[in-house]
Amino acid sequence: MNTSTLVIIASVTSISLVTWLVSLWQYDAMMLSMMTFYDNPAVLSLFVVIWTTGMAAMMLPAIVPMILVFNRLINTNNATSNNSGNSYTNSQMAYRRNSNDTSHSSITNSGMGYPAEEGGDKSDIIHRLRNILQTKSPNIILFVSAYLAIWALTGVVLLVGWSFFFDILLPQLERNDSQQQQLVSTNFIYGIVLIMVGTYEFSLLKTRSLRCCEFPLSFLMDRWEKGRAGVLKMGMYHGLYCIGCCWPYFLLMVALGWMNVFWMGLFAAVIFTEKIWTRGGLWIARITGICFITLGILSLTGAISLPSDSMSDVGSSGGDASDKMMSMDMS
Repeated sequence: MNTSTLVIIASVTSISLVTWLVSLWQYDAMMLSMMTFYDNPAVLSLFVVIWTTGMAAMMLPAIVPMILVFNRLINTNNATSNNSGNSYTNSQMAYRRNSNDTSHSSITNSGMGYPAEEGGDKSDIIHRLRNILQTKSPNIILFVSAYLAIWALTGVVLLVGWSFFFDILLPQLERNDSQQQQLVSTNFIYGIVLIMVGTYEFSLLKTRSLRCCEFPLSFLMDRWEKGRAGVLKMGMYHGLYCIGCCWPYFLLMVALGWMNVFWMGLFAAVIFTEKIWTRGGLWIARITGICFITLGILSLTGAISLPSDSMSDVGSSGGDASDKMMSMDMS
């Protein structure tokens, strides 16, 4: 395992751990921002930041293979450019190294031309790390940022659509004569959502999107473009295919409690297994789809009652939420 691979894995792991802690810490702030963004559009930015942080926590471990392949293609592209444009310079450097062999007595055993001074190995490692950070970090950061930007936009669409839906539906539910009728309506909504997302797991779009995530080399080779604009496009394309693969999980996560850490962890584990287990990812999707459809049928028939915290939290945009947000701003 080379140095750049270790740096990427360590960086992604560290960022994922930090974002998980932030998601756990900022859950109440996110729920308050969801309840008051109609009255204060500026609060929407708080929601976007916390939602994107949660997406980084859930999705970054699953896209490590894509980042590693992207890093290798950067190496290949740089090596091809250097070999085609600097052949004369390379031969000149080889001549200078051969000439210096007679004048310098201390040469490393590896024959790489570095003086065998004390601490040379550490200097070489520091030099390679600096080279990685200077040449590769901007492209990798831009790729991941474009990927997360797609998920940030998806969060805004989910928030606006979900809130608008329940601002219309909840008043109708409140007009019902009994709480039992409201529970039946809630179970009906959950049943429809579960059956819909479960059926999607067997669709052709799900299969194609999952294959693009499971085989990053083919995905990047088909869409490789040079320059920062090309990196931006590839990151956005990967985000779109990832949404095509995973949107049912996030729709359910929204229904079950938005950034609830338990549901985040459960769906993150499913997504990670689908993307990493190349030969079994599609089977995981099929099994998950069967579970969703079964739960949906049970919910429609009233055999089970699923939690409805997110419905009541997002739908209730009253003075209590505004007071909580005001007190949070003052603190």
